[in-house]
Amino acid sequence: MLNTQSTDWRVALYTSSMPIHRDSHQREQHRSMTTIRDLLDEEVVEFPVHERSPVPGSPATPTHGPATRLAYVLVAVLVGTTAGLNGALVSVNTLHLQQVMNLSAHQVAWLSTCYVMTAVSANLLLIKVRQQYGLRRFALAFLGLHAILALILVFVPGLGTALLVRAVSGFVAVALIPLCLFNMMQAFPARWRLRGLVLGIGVTQCAVPLAHVLLPSLLASQGWRSLFLLEAGLALLSLAAVAMLRLPPAERVRVFQPLDLLTFVLMGSSLALIAAVLGLGRWEGWFQAPWIVASLFIAIPALMAAGAIETSRRTPLLNLRWLGRGDVARFAVAVFMARIVLAEQGIAIGVVSELGGTAQQLAVLSMAMLGGAVGGVVISALTVNAEKLARPMMLAVGIIGLAALVDSMSDGSHHLQRFYLTQGAIAFAGTFFLGPALLLGITSALQHGGRELISFIVLFGVVNALGGLAGPALLGSHNDWNRAVGGTPLGASLDTLRLVAVIAGFTTIYLAILLTLRIRRKLAELRALRDAALTSQPGVADTPIDQELESRWRPPRPSTALATVFTALALLGGALVLAAWKLPV
Repeated sequence: MLNTQSTDWRVALYTSSMPIHRDSHQREQHRSMTTIRDLLDEEVVEFPVHERSPVPGSPATPTHGPATRLAYVLVAVLVGTTAGLNGALVSVNTLHLQQVMNLSAHQVAWLSTCYVMTAVSANLLLIKVRQQYGLRRFALAFLGLHAILALILVFVPGLGTALLVRAVSGFVAVALIPLCLFNMMQAFPARWRLRGLVLGIGVTQCAVPLAHVLLPSLLASQGWRSLFLLEAGLALLSLAAVAMLRLPPAERVRVFQPLDLLTFVLMGSSLALIAAVLGLGRWEGWFQAPWIVASLFIAIPALMAAGAIETSRRTPLLNLRWLGRGDVARFAVAVFMARIVLAEQGIAIGVVSELGGTAQQLAVLSMAMLGGAVGGVVISALTVNAEKLARPMMLAVGIIGLAALVDSMSDGSHHLQRFYLTQGAIAFAGTFFLGPALLLGITSALQHGGRELISFIVLFGVVNALGGLAGPALLGSHNDWNRAVGGTPLGASLDTLRLVAVIAGFTTIYLAILLTLRIRRKLAELRALRDAALTSQPGVADTPIDQELESRWRPPRPSTALATVFTALALLGGALVLAAWKLPV
């Protein structure tokens, strides 16, 4: 396991730079963005070794002044919120959209499902896109496209347009989440950069409780149109922010190979089909729908074929041999199970409504969930320890199990206030879990190399996306089955909450076993180091190496013309956000 004092966490999230001749460094520092080409291209800077990244495609980590740090924090919060709300505003509001857009249950389920289908597929390709073409171009292009499509949907409503917007939103989220992480990490000095990473991933996870808080006022304003006005406004604000404040330059290398496209088609389409089955199976009868059976018959052989191709390549798109190792596979199972039990909140909110919860009580519940989620992010960032990452994960899942058990015993209106505490605790556990889970995989990957780190990031995104669909599918199907065999709506929901408590309990035990294995392995490593120290001969002490000077890189300033354009876009985005609540603009 890596030590937080000795590990350079500047490389923990694969930051990078591109070297050039040092004599042009000063000229590059004062260069301004004057053309569209300057806006899209990365400047070329030679960073000192301690500011560079081991993996191409991600920004370097120079030292910034206080004002620049604050700017990076604000951009991180904006793009992280935009990424999270792109999916959350629809996923927590499917019932209303079904009513106002006159859709069936399975049609409205496609709105959330196609978002995950594109996101899970884009995860496979985006890291190599970032390495060869740059993340900035990808993010700016899809942010602009997303804003345009969201505005079209406001004026030309329809299922087809809505599905297209959801699909683009999946690509946007995959681009914005790493942008949020990178910007947040720029805001922290090297010794605290690990905390910045945890805060960055936490910002994106606060979107679901934030969506619950915003929805009542949005729907009271202009109904579903308010949702897409808000999406378009946030997309334009993020577009302006990303364009105005650059991240440090990243090295770009040619990494695509012809077989990458074949692997992406086979694996990406297979994962998209599996996502469709998980998202629609509950509504179309699982194996009763012919297309579901056909999708599985196509997806499974295609995944096997992609796996056979990747394991035989010298430079695969994904290192499946490493991903199939025990530690990584066990980690993926733990994250997947945690995502399933987090779906408890959807069932619990339904129980509150069935117990007669008023609009005011639901609003207080939403605020409790948001407060818990923010608290989980902050506490996780303050207490994170690279030597003890499995423990907070185990604690978080245990909290979810205990809270679900309490919820399952709340069968009367006098128990409504319990949900403020239990749902706040589950929201806390959800964000408290994710940062250590991400770091646990990163520390393991960094011990093996940059290619393994890339493979892990893809695995983490895929497991989270599919787990986010599998949870509601499993719990919702169990709830439907209980009702079908004669149970009351409330009784079926409470029984589903008991199922969540059982799953969470088994997951906690599973994580405890993983923790025990990690402790035994660590003790074995310490014994080996002690034995090596006893048998080794004393040698010459290492000579300290002088640290290189800092690069003093500063974000280039846009020209007056470009600044005017982006300011106008930001003002338009702000106006759309205000218009979502029918406020004067």
